[in-house]
Amino acid sequence: MRKTTRRSRIALIAAASLILGGSLSVTAPPAPAEAAGQCVDYNYSSGGYSSCVGNIQVLLNAFRLSPGSTYQTLAVDNAYGPATRSAVIDFQRYWGLQADGIVGPQTWRVLCAPQMGPGPVSWYPYTAARASGCNI
Repeated sequence: MRKTTRRSRIALIAAASLILGGSLSVTAPPAPAEAAGQCVDYNYSSGGYSSCVGNIQVLLNAFRLSPGSTYQTLAVDNAYGPATRSAVIDFQRYWGLQADGIVGPQTWRVLCAPQMGPGPVSWYPYTAARASGCNI
């Protein structure tokens, strides 16, 4: 009786496996999707609206608040309007960049560089920089 029950169970499991086919097989997880580009991978200019523009505003404010700065603080509203464009141009001029009002690779390079000497800078917004894709 015991052998019959065991054989019946084995036969039942085998039949179920054949009926269900591949549904019992283990499949590999899908390949991860390409990561969406980070803020630093794009150019930003007048008329833009995104959280990346908000990060730019936070970063510009940080540089404006650095010792010796006399600039007005920008509203962080995610909108690349006239005030943000003016701040970008001022920033670009100060750092010897092409003052075109476009936040591109050269402007990102400076925005993403908080250290002008040894050690971290206390006034730099590291969270916004990392959210933008700055490699710090």
